[in-house]
Amino acid sequence: MAAVYLFNPFTLLTCLGRPTTVFTTFFVLLSIRHATQGKARTAAFALALASYTSLHPLLLLPPIGLLCYDQMCKPSTPPNKSTKRAYPTLSKPTGLEFTIPFLSQFITITTLLLLLSRLILPSWNFLSSLYLTPLSLPDLTPNPGLWWYFFIEMFDAFRSFFLGVFWLHMLAYSVPFTIRLRKQPLAAVIAMLGVLAIFQPYANVGEVGAWLATTCCMGHVFSSTYPALPLLPSPKTLH
Repeated sequence: MAAVYLFNPFTLLTCLGRPTTVFTTFFVLLSIRHATQGKARTAAFALALASYTSLHPLLLLPPIGLLCYDQMCKPSTPPNKSTKRAYPTLSKPTGLEFTIPFLSQFITITTLLLLLSRLILPSWNFLSSLYLTPLSLPDLTPNPGLWWYFFIEMFDAFRSFFLGVFWLHMLAYSVPFTIRLRKQPLAAVIAMLGVLAIFQPYANVGEVGAWLATTCCMGHVFSSTYPALPLLPSPKTLH
């Protein structure tokens, strides 16, 4: 997976452009990593940092929360083969017992980051520059996304309506993916990453490259969907 990400042409283009979105991508991937280990606090902390630097990672909260809860409910130690018995494990938290602390930690960390920014900066004007820009879409410079081309030909009378429609379109994926793929929460996270990489207001090739790299985690799906895929040369078969 690391090789797919590092040698991806989209990642190389990101290195040439040197955008600040790499920090958002880093914190999102860090949150996913800790969620796969069942570490709720660090997963919420990393996701709060990602949502602090950009607005769209907020939509990853339901699938990442489900992924973390799914890992916490799994037994921490495998059964002993000699005795055919499992070692005692900690009690599993209920959905409500997990959701309330997870959301509380996420909201608390985000609020502290915003207050810290207010202490450093002279006013709250950074909120409009950071969060209202993707909501209002003032800059229609061509980019890899879809929004600029649609709104550059949009009449001003319909602009606010279609801004709401486009944001509701992205919002409509998060919870349904979480519910439909509740038995495979990692697939829900990866699918939501793809939606955000393609449909966010100011799309960039860096997040597309990160999403394509995460699809390597679903290799078992590709091998069953495309039977010829495992026959392709791999680094192990080339040696």
